[in-house]
Amino acid sequence: MPTRDQLEAAVESACNRLVKQDRPLFVRNVNERSLSHKFAMYLEQEVDAWGEHWDVDCEFNRDARNTGEDYTKQLDLVDKLDSLILTVQDEHATTVFPDVIVHRRGPGNNLLVVEMKKDTATAKSVAFDRLHKLPAYVNQLEYQAAAFVQFDMVNMSFNVEWIKRLGSVA
Repeated sequence: MPTRDQLEAAVESACNRLVKQDRPLFVRNVNERSLSHKFAMYLEQEVDAWGEHWDVDCEFNRDARNTGEDYTKQLDLVDKLDSLILTVQDEHATTVFPDVIVHRRGPGNNLLVVEMKKDTATAKSVAFDRLHKLPAYVNQLEYQAAAFVQFDMVNMSFNVEWIKRLGSVA
């Protein structure tokens, strides 16, 4: 199991690498999903360096109800979604799939959930992730840590806000 410092350093490093190595994504103002994908690639390299087996996945929508398995990685937030538009073409990523997770595929073992937004996201979308979505991943699916990352597209920078730190009480 990684320490809090290792986990936070991994997220910080992945963000730094994304900003430094993928500047064209910021210049072109690409979709959040493109940023999340590259972030997950860098995070996976950091996580692999721990020498433990953890999976890093984007938009993981594991639903036990459809497979007959005994675990789920899908949230129950129906009461919070009434004011959000949910479509497959959703450019603002307001669905209830996590942007990036570090976990072991299977029941339990949910280490980290990360939600990402560009600074151009609506205040409603940012609030939904910070106040509803990330706490629900912690409370419903027992993620041990949760982070909200916001990218400043013009200044090519980022801010990480820890909604729950590894080892802290939710």
